[in-house]
Amino acid sequence: MKSNVFKRVLLSSLLFSLIAVSGCCIQVRGYSFPLAKYERTVQLSKPMAAGSLFAANSKDGWITVNGSDIADCNVTATIIVRADSDENARRIAEQTNLKLEQFGDKLTLKVEKPLLMMNQSVDIRLNALVQKNCDLELGTDDGDITIENVNGRINIKTDDGKVTLSQISGEIKVRGNDDSIKVQEVIGDVDLQTDDGKITVEYSEDAGGVCNVLLVTDDGAIDFTAPANFSADVKVSTDDGSINTALPIKIMGKIGKSGIRGTIGTGEGKLYIKTDDGSIRIR
Repeated sequence: MKSNVFKRVLLSSLLFSLIAVSGCCIQVRGYSFPLAKYERTVQLSKPMAAGSLFAANSKDGWITVNGSDIADCNVTATIIVRADSDENARRIAEQTNLKLEQFGDKLTLKVEKPLLMMNQSVDIRLNALVQKNCDLELGTDDGDITIENVNGRINIKTDDGKVTLSQISGEIKVRGNDDSIKVQEVIGDVDLQTDDGKITVEYSEDAGGVCNVLLVTDDGAIDFTAPANFSADVKVSTDDGSINTALPIKIMGKIGKSGIRGTIGTGEGKLYIKTDDGSIRIR
């Protein structure tokens, strides 16, 4: 009896080892069977007041948010399903539900997916047009996040995806894991941290000279362009890379393995830059 059970377990393990899923195909010992694909588009809209918070987490799929002088939040969601048959792909797409829920000043995009079996996946691509004077709370497990023209606090978390922000007037906090972070034309404090990826920050010409900046990556270069008349207490370090600055830093103590400690201007704000493996440029 035990011998038969062992044989069945061994046979199942061998069969499983012959099957793999790669991209949009099921692969069985060199033979490729394309997965069926089905797309469904959903459009949602709700009133959105200035100063409110929009929250969304697409899990798998990218998020794009643009701010505008409107009094609504308009979301276009593309649901992309891959499955072993056209019928299953369509069924899963129809069973994937999205809705905008209001609770106080917070507007949340809720995503409900059905139970997925092997060889089934759901990607959701979100494109949102929001009231530009709002706060954002966004996240993805695997997908890029892009934001433009928003005047508010931004909080982002992604495990695997690029983060690109431009024309942002407000505090920015990003926690990444495996990709780059790029911020352009920013006004306000910046707190960016990623485990693996380059960080690029460029302040707007309209930004004030005093701000708090924290930039940390374990593996990647960091490029920081300060606002005009920048003033900050400075601490910059890299374990393996060069440090170049076009701004005059008044050095405190000695320059060593721990990096540079000093001030730019009168030292009113804070600039902390750290990478374990990569070069740093300040300008």
